[in-house]
Amino acid sequence: MESPATKKGKFTAVLLLATAILGVAILATDQNVWQYQPSHAYGLAAFVVIDLLLAGVVLMRGTRSSLRISGIWGLLQALIMVGDIFWPSPFGSFPVSQTDFAKYLFGLGLYDSKHIAYLFPTLFVLEILVLVVAFWEMRKAK
Repeated sequence: MESPATKKGKFTAVLLLATAILGVAILATDQNVWQYQPSHAYGLAAFVVIDLLLAGVVLMRGTRSSLRISGIWGLLQALIMVGDIFWPSPFGSFPVSQTDFAKYLFGLGLYDSKHIAYLFPTLFVLEILVLVVAFWEMRKAK
């Protein structure tokens, strides 16, 4: 039988697991990030680990504080993703404009065969959902 704490935060935990899966998918398929900006790839790998850890904490405890931290983490990741657009020379030695980089990240027309378009925007939307759902579930938690 599930404890009441486990029931609280279930949707947040599922979203965190989904963000981790998408992060792994990006790491496995986006050759550009590994070629031009490996530090971003390692950063994304760290995000995946944190997503998994938070999902575990939320599933095990389901407390207000674990949900609050998860929501803030979702917001922080979304802000970092948008901030990547404004990072100077996002592809290191390969010059690309901020506009083209935004198109690359959000799958809005710049396509190459070295990545799967729309994984990044899907991850971005899920991070916003983590924020919203975690704070919604937090209202019901102890």
